[in-house]
Amino acid sequence: MLIYLVRLFFSYLFLVVGVLIRVAFIVLFERKILGYIQIRKGPNKVGFTGILQSFGDAIKLFIKEQTIPTFSNIFPFYFAPVFSLFIIIFLWGVIPLSCSFINFNLGGLFFFCCTSFGVYTLIARG
Repeated sequence: MLIYLVRLFFSYLFLVVGVLIRVAFIVLFERKILGYIQIRKGPNKVGFTGILQSFGDAIKLFIKEQTIPTFSNIFPFYFAPVFSLFIIIFLWGVIPLSCSFINFNLGGLFFFCCTSFGVYTLIARG
């Protein structure tokens, strides 16, 4: 039982890391294509062939000045995007892949139910 849980944990961990790396490269690809379309240099100058562009964007987002609404509840305002990210990453575990150890019969229904939770995080943020 313990070995199964460890395999499940590492399978899900590899899946999450893989998804985050794929998203970074898709963003890089999109920015390069838009740079070529608009005839500008784009992300080709940051790091080796633009690899560090996504990391630079992430750092820029974290150091930007935050505006806080005056009469708002701080906890939902800050943690709603975090919960939304957790829901999205959690949904990647349902997708049937050859490296995944999760066997889930009602994956489609579970996927639709969890995507409906995204509305609640949007309401909490607003």
